[in-house]
Amino acid sequence: MMRSGSLGAACPHSPLRICREEKIFWRLPKFSVDFWSVLECTGGDAKCTKRMESVSTELFTGNVTRKLDPKSRLAIPAGWRSVQGAELTILEASSDGFPILKCFTREAFAAKIANIRAQGEARNMAPGEIDRYIGFIAGRCFPAEVSSQGKLLIPKAQRENMKLAETATVVGRGPHFEIWEPENFKVANSPAAVAELDKIFNMIS
Repeated sequence: MMRSGSLGAACPHSPLRICREEKIFWRLPKFSVDFWSVLECTGGDAKCTKRMESVSTELFTGNVTRKLDPKSRLAIPAGWRSVQGAELTILEASSDGFPILKCFTREAFAAKIANIRAQGEARNMAPGEIDRYIGFIAGRCFPAEVSSQGKLLIPKAQRENMKLAETATVVGRGPHFEIWEPENFKVANSPAAVAELDKIFNMIS
């Protein structure tokens, strides 16, 4: 946990500050991966005017459980206009010990990689170490496309790995969305888990 300002790329003056408003948020070791721009930084003796290009991206919210059709396609919520007919980059990941799929628009994923590199450089990490981390992420991705009817094909290998039977839960995560096995999502969002998240939310709000 750390204090900082608007979520974004790391300040080149200090790896622990991205300033405007005083906030508390959680940072992964070495990296804080997000999609926000540096707006104005006062983290060092001199004002930082470095800016990253802002990526306009829809914020995906809510969750819904849908039935997979006979072709193993999942209907994406109609309200998520930016992904209708769009090309996606999908990352095989895990959350709370469960296998999930993180789905990004191509633009959002490119911004994610650029942000990781910028933050690694701001921390004076070796280029090879940054490349290895980016390679680890990119190597677990595969391309996909949402049809004009708003359906996303779940490949056989990923479906088997996630143990998806007839249904899948689509979960909005702000700049990206996730696909979960429904029972796993329920476990990860049990009353105890939600109570712990409420504590974190109260700390950062």
